[in-house]
Amino acid sequence: MTVAPHILRRYVIDRASGRSQRHEWAFYAPDIDAWIRTDETSARRHEHHKRIRVDGRPWCDVLGHRADVRDDEALQIFFMTMIDPEDWHRLEIAVRNRPKRCLREWRASGKRIMAAVAPETAAPVPDTLGPLDGWPSERGSGQRSLLPR
Repeated sequence: MTVAPHILRRYVIDRASGRSQRHEWAFYAPDIDAWIRTDETSARRHEHHKRIRVDGRPWCDVLGHRADVRDDEALQIFFMTMIDPEDWHRLEIAVRNRPKRCLREWRASGKRIMAAVAPETAAPVPDTLGPLDGWPSERGSGQRSLLPR
């Protein structure tokens, strides 16, 4: 499944704004004639409530039923490389101006990261015994297991 540029734009804007997770429940407010998303306990307090999330369907914490960005490994790996929350604001500015370009570049960057840490490029594990070989795998199961903890 391919991510559309406008879905990526919505995802980044929601993450940059610091919104909490997408609510799975909603209740009907007759005074404003609208459904309001909220948590389960608040929704069940009202007469008309419903669960928005459907069991068995994918669910994204940011976009709800649209799980395209969540399922794209290259994009998620790119997003994992960001450390500061301020990075989301920088990405928001970029994605507002050129969403197609951002999608293309960020997916390519994520794919480069995935290729760099592929099992083929990992450091080989030596067959020789290490300095901790022979030590018990868990506490209390070795030769001197009666020592105080």
